[in-house]
Amino acid sequence: MVIGIGIDLVNIERIEKAVLRWSDAFRDRVFTKGELGYCDRQKHPAAHLAARFGVKEAALKAFGTGLSGGATWKDIEVVRGESGQPGIVFSGRLGRLAQEKGVTGALVSMSHDSGFAVAQVVLTGEG
Repeated sequence: MVIGIGIDLVNIERIEKAVLRWSDAFRDRVFTKGELGYCDRQKHPAAHLAARFGVKEAALKAFGTGLSGGATWKDIEVVRGESGQPGIVFSGRLGRLAQEKGVTGALVSMSHDSGFAVAQVVLTGEG
């Protein structure tokens, strides 16, 4: 059963500017160590950070909550499966909300090209 769906489009340059302006303060507030480690190993880290930012926004839209009730950006971690497919791990406030809503899985898709990153999240479960 689909519990929620969200989509987001991110301008990669916007993320690049935030990183340049706020440096570690922005990166550490929004991304987990695992996400930063992966993105920093890529040829164009900002594109990968933008895609993960998009996943986080799309997940918040799928929950229908935004960053309310004590949720933080780091309550959503974008991970990679064995074959490279993206996934999400929820923790903190969003982990509890996922349990309350009966979320047992999240389908994640993300891509980046021509200055933009796009992400979609579908929350699944028993509802």
